[in-house]
Amino acid sequence: MKQRPSVVVFDVIETLFPLEPIRAKLQDAGLPGHALEIWFAQLLRNAFALNATDSYSPFKEIALDALEAVARANGATLTEQQRSEIIGTFAQLDAYSDVAPAMQRLAERGVRMVALTNGSQEVTSKLLARAGVDGLIEHVISVDEVRLWKPRKEVYLHCVQRCGVEPSKITLVACHSWDIHGAKNAGLGTAFLRRHGKAFSSVMDAPDHIAENLDSLVNELLASGAR
Repeated sequence: MKQRPSVVVFDVIETLFPLEPIRAKLQDAGLPGHALEIWFAQLLRNAFALNATDSYSPFKEIALDALEAVARANGATLTEQQRSEIIGTFAQLDAYSDVAPAMQRLAERGVRMVALTNGSQEVTSKLLARAGVDGLIEHVISVDEVRLWKPRKEVYLHCVQRCGVEPSKITLVACHSWDIHGAKNAGLGTAFLRRHGKAFSSVMDAPDHIAENLDSLVNELLASGAR
């Protein structure tokens, strides 16, 4: 039986907070709705390229650069106000409805919780406060602290150090296959959340748990063996 985690580490964007509200902002700026997926994919591609060459830029810089590229590809020129409003929406996202109840259940069972994000600590803290779960989160850890993006192993090991427990006693919850793969390679337990029915990539190391929502995922984690 898999070990019940002492600490659950949550990825943030798309795992806890959907990006959908940003789509309307892009459309207001004259971009097509599908630009959201293209923008986020380009953002991650550029971040991962920097990661692979031991280089670093923070989330906002990479996001703005990718946004400009997507706008140009669609024949649009964004004003400073439009760029600011689009980027600012990252701090105004509402959590999925299953987030607060799931975290409350974990807290009641004595499981510690941490947020680990490729975004900034400031924006992530605002999101968690907006969702009313900031009091349940022990640490908000940003990749800015190590100047490398997930899924680099160093990021997860930094999280392990901050938590002060063995990697095997930590489980990362994420809806991204690459995030699960990175955590697995750092020795953490892993739980894949199938937001919107997303399939797990067959070329990545398989997660320890897979669930359709946080409620069922918490059931699995709490039912795991004694810590």
